[in-house]
Amino acid sequence: MTGTTTERGRVYSGWRRETFGWFMGLDGIQLGLVTAAVLPVFVAGSQSDWGSAARFTPISAITVALVVVPIRGRPAARWFFDLLMYSWGRAMGWSLWRSAASTGTATPKQLQSPDLPGALAALRLHDGPPYGPLLHRVCIIQEPKAGRWSATAQLTHPGLGAVDHSTRDAYANQLGSLLEAAARGEHISRVSILIRTVPDDGAERVAWVLDNVSPDAPDLARQVALQLEDTVVSAAVRHEVYVTIGVSEARIRRSAAQIGKGVNGRARVLYRHLQEVEGHLRGMGATRVRWLHTEDVAAAIRTGYNLGEAMSLEAARQEAARGRPTITGVPVGAAGPVAAPIPAPRSYTHDGYTTVSFTLLLPELPTMVGALAQLLAPSAPGERRTLALHYEPRDPAKASREVEQDIWRQEMAADVRHRRGMRIGRADQRRAGEVAAHEHQLAAGHTMVRMAGAASVTVPAEWPVDDHAARFEADARACLFRLLRLDLAHDTGFVAACLPLGIGLPDRGVF
Repeated sequence: MTGTTTERGRVYSGWRRETFGWFMGLDGIQLGLVTAAVLPVFVAGSQSDWGSAARFTPISAITVALVVVPIRGRPAARWFFDLLMYSWGRAMGWSLWRSAASTGTATPKQLQSPDLPGALAALRLHDGPPYGPLLHRVCIIQEPKAGRWSATAQLTHPGLGAVDHSTRDAYANQLGSLLEAAARGEHISRVSILIRTVPDDGAERVAWVLDNVSPDAPDLARQVALQLEDTVVSAAVRHEVYVTIGVSEARIRRSAAQIGKGVNGRARVLYRHLQEVEGHLRGMGATRVRWLHTEDVAAAIRTGYNLGEAMSLEAARQEAARGRPTITGVPVGAAGPVAAPIPAPRSYTHDGYTTVSFTLLLPELPTMVGALAQLLAPSAPGERRTLALHYEPRDPAKASREVEQDIWRQEMAADVRHRRGMRIGRADQRRAGEVAAHEHQLAAGHTMVRMAGAASVTVPAEWPVDDHAARFEADARACLFRLLRLDLAHDTGFVAACLPLGIGLPDRGVF
């Protein structure tokens, strides 16, 4: 990504693609498969065996189409594989979910372990050792499959709507500094930012009114105030901002062994980076950074699945703040959904709500800081919208090698086109310019970041979710971004887009 300054502020462009197709848009694996598919036809034709060539031609054509032709962002072969796995999972009943806590059979010991569906089944939540001057215990999120240990902070941020372009650019520079420091520190493997625009539950307002209402107020004034309050609260929204920092097990194993064993050793290595990250977050405008403990993370997961739980949790927090006896937080074993039917191909239903998830495609045109603000504005009261950005800082040496490979592929493709007299299109020219810009950035001492975005819209299950999804996509187009609906994988997309766990940046696939 490159940045240039204009009269309206700094604009960003030149996103580095995950892979470059060095020959006619095909990468090495695709080119090998295509070559293997058409080779029998050419061999038969060279030997004048036209009968065999005619028999092989339909098979070769179908194979090439499956490998090359993209359908809504995925090759046809990938669609076929995903549909096969989806159908197999439905037939076996693997996607049907009901929590043990909802059946009443969960033991106290079981309630201390996460009971989550799908991609979260292996997740573990641990109480870390005391952190900071207040000896606050931070929740350590363990992903055994990915080999990652993470901590999540909830931010209080004034937003970007009331700040000028220079302040927005300063926030963007601070984010760049955070990612660059993470890349050079070598331990941090992922930084995830999640923003949830949720309907205001009104619990805080109710508690304030009960504390401040005058007992001598006229009945008419009370009735008018209640009517106004119902109207305002029903249309009000609030923003929840989370940042998750993850470290790789492969990178910290040796350092953790020197400090302590097991979870405590990993947690203490992770703690070394939290204060540095907190400084960068405050430079990005955050007025409060609170690292969540286990019950807070469980509550964030619970409200992600069930929006209606936010009101009871906030009411309990208000009661506790006033010194009244109550129970706050959510047991870890009850953090997941009560029940979730087998996911539909185009949506995901959970606890009476339906979510449609998308992957955020990076724009071809230049964009500005805050361009996605419109995407987070709900189109109707009761609708929730989320946006998650997952960053993976690249090691400077590896980033340099990747750019060198991009340059080699670009030069190879240009040489082949030149020899065959083929025209170099605008897309190829733009790609060549991006590669040159990335090389210049690395030469200037910067590094590179792998990035993925996920977004979702959630409404009550009885609402027409496809209409809300269509408006969501229209708002993204107005922001110069495009959304790709995660059909056949909405349960996994929900985890990436709605839950502050740092899960969502996939490994590089085959295609």
